[in-house]
Amino acid sequence: DVTEMEEKEAQAKQEEQIMKEQELSNLLHEKRYLKALGLAISLDRPHTVLTVVKAILKEPEGRRRLEENIVRLRKDQK
Repeated sequence: DVTEMEEKEAQAKQEEQIMKEQELSNLLHEKRYLKALGLAISLDRPHTVLTVVKAILKEPEGRRRLEENIVRLRKDQK
């Protein structure tokens, strides 16, 4: 049945989204901001991206590290 298969696919996507949200939360808690930045961008979470950018800028060498990582982003992520 196609409906059952579509429901399973939707459930799998939802579970994947939840896993990514949890990973983002863990990265922020562990202050792994540069990795969190990429994940927040891929999850389309602009407020979280801003929060992460501000946190990176507060770190020693934060501006340089942020610039290095922004250069590596894909055009659509920028």
